[in-house]
Amino acid sequence: MQPTDFARLSADQQLDTLYFTGDILANRYEGENIFLLYNLRDFYVELRYDAYNNQLHQVTAFRDTNKLEPYLPYLVD
Repeated sequence: MQPTDFARLSADQQLDTLYFTGDILANRYEGENIFLLYNLRDFYVELRYDAYNNQLHQVTAFRDTNKLEPYLPYLVD
């Protein structure tokens, strides 16, 4: 599966794919948002979740490792 294939899935299918085949790598907090980082084989997926309103706002699939920078403090021991 490629990031573009993942992006074409419905929201429910995306979440099922992450739950059953993805590996959660890290989470971080920014204001009232929780960001969750998953690895899905050869690309990454970031979820932006509003904890106060219990809503998923954004799902982003990417390969660019520069987008991992905000997670580095949470990935390194």
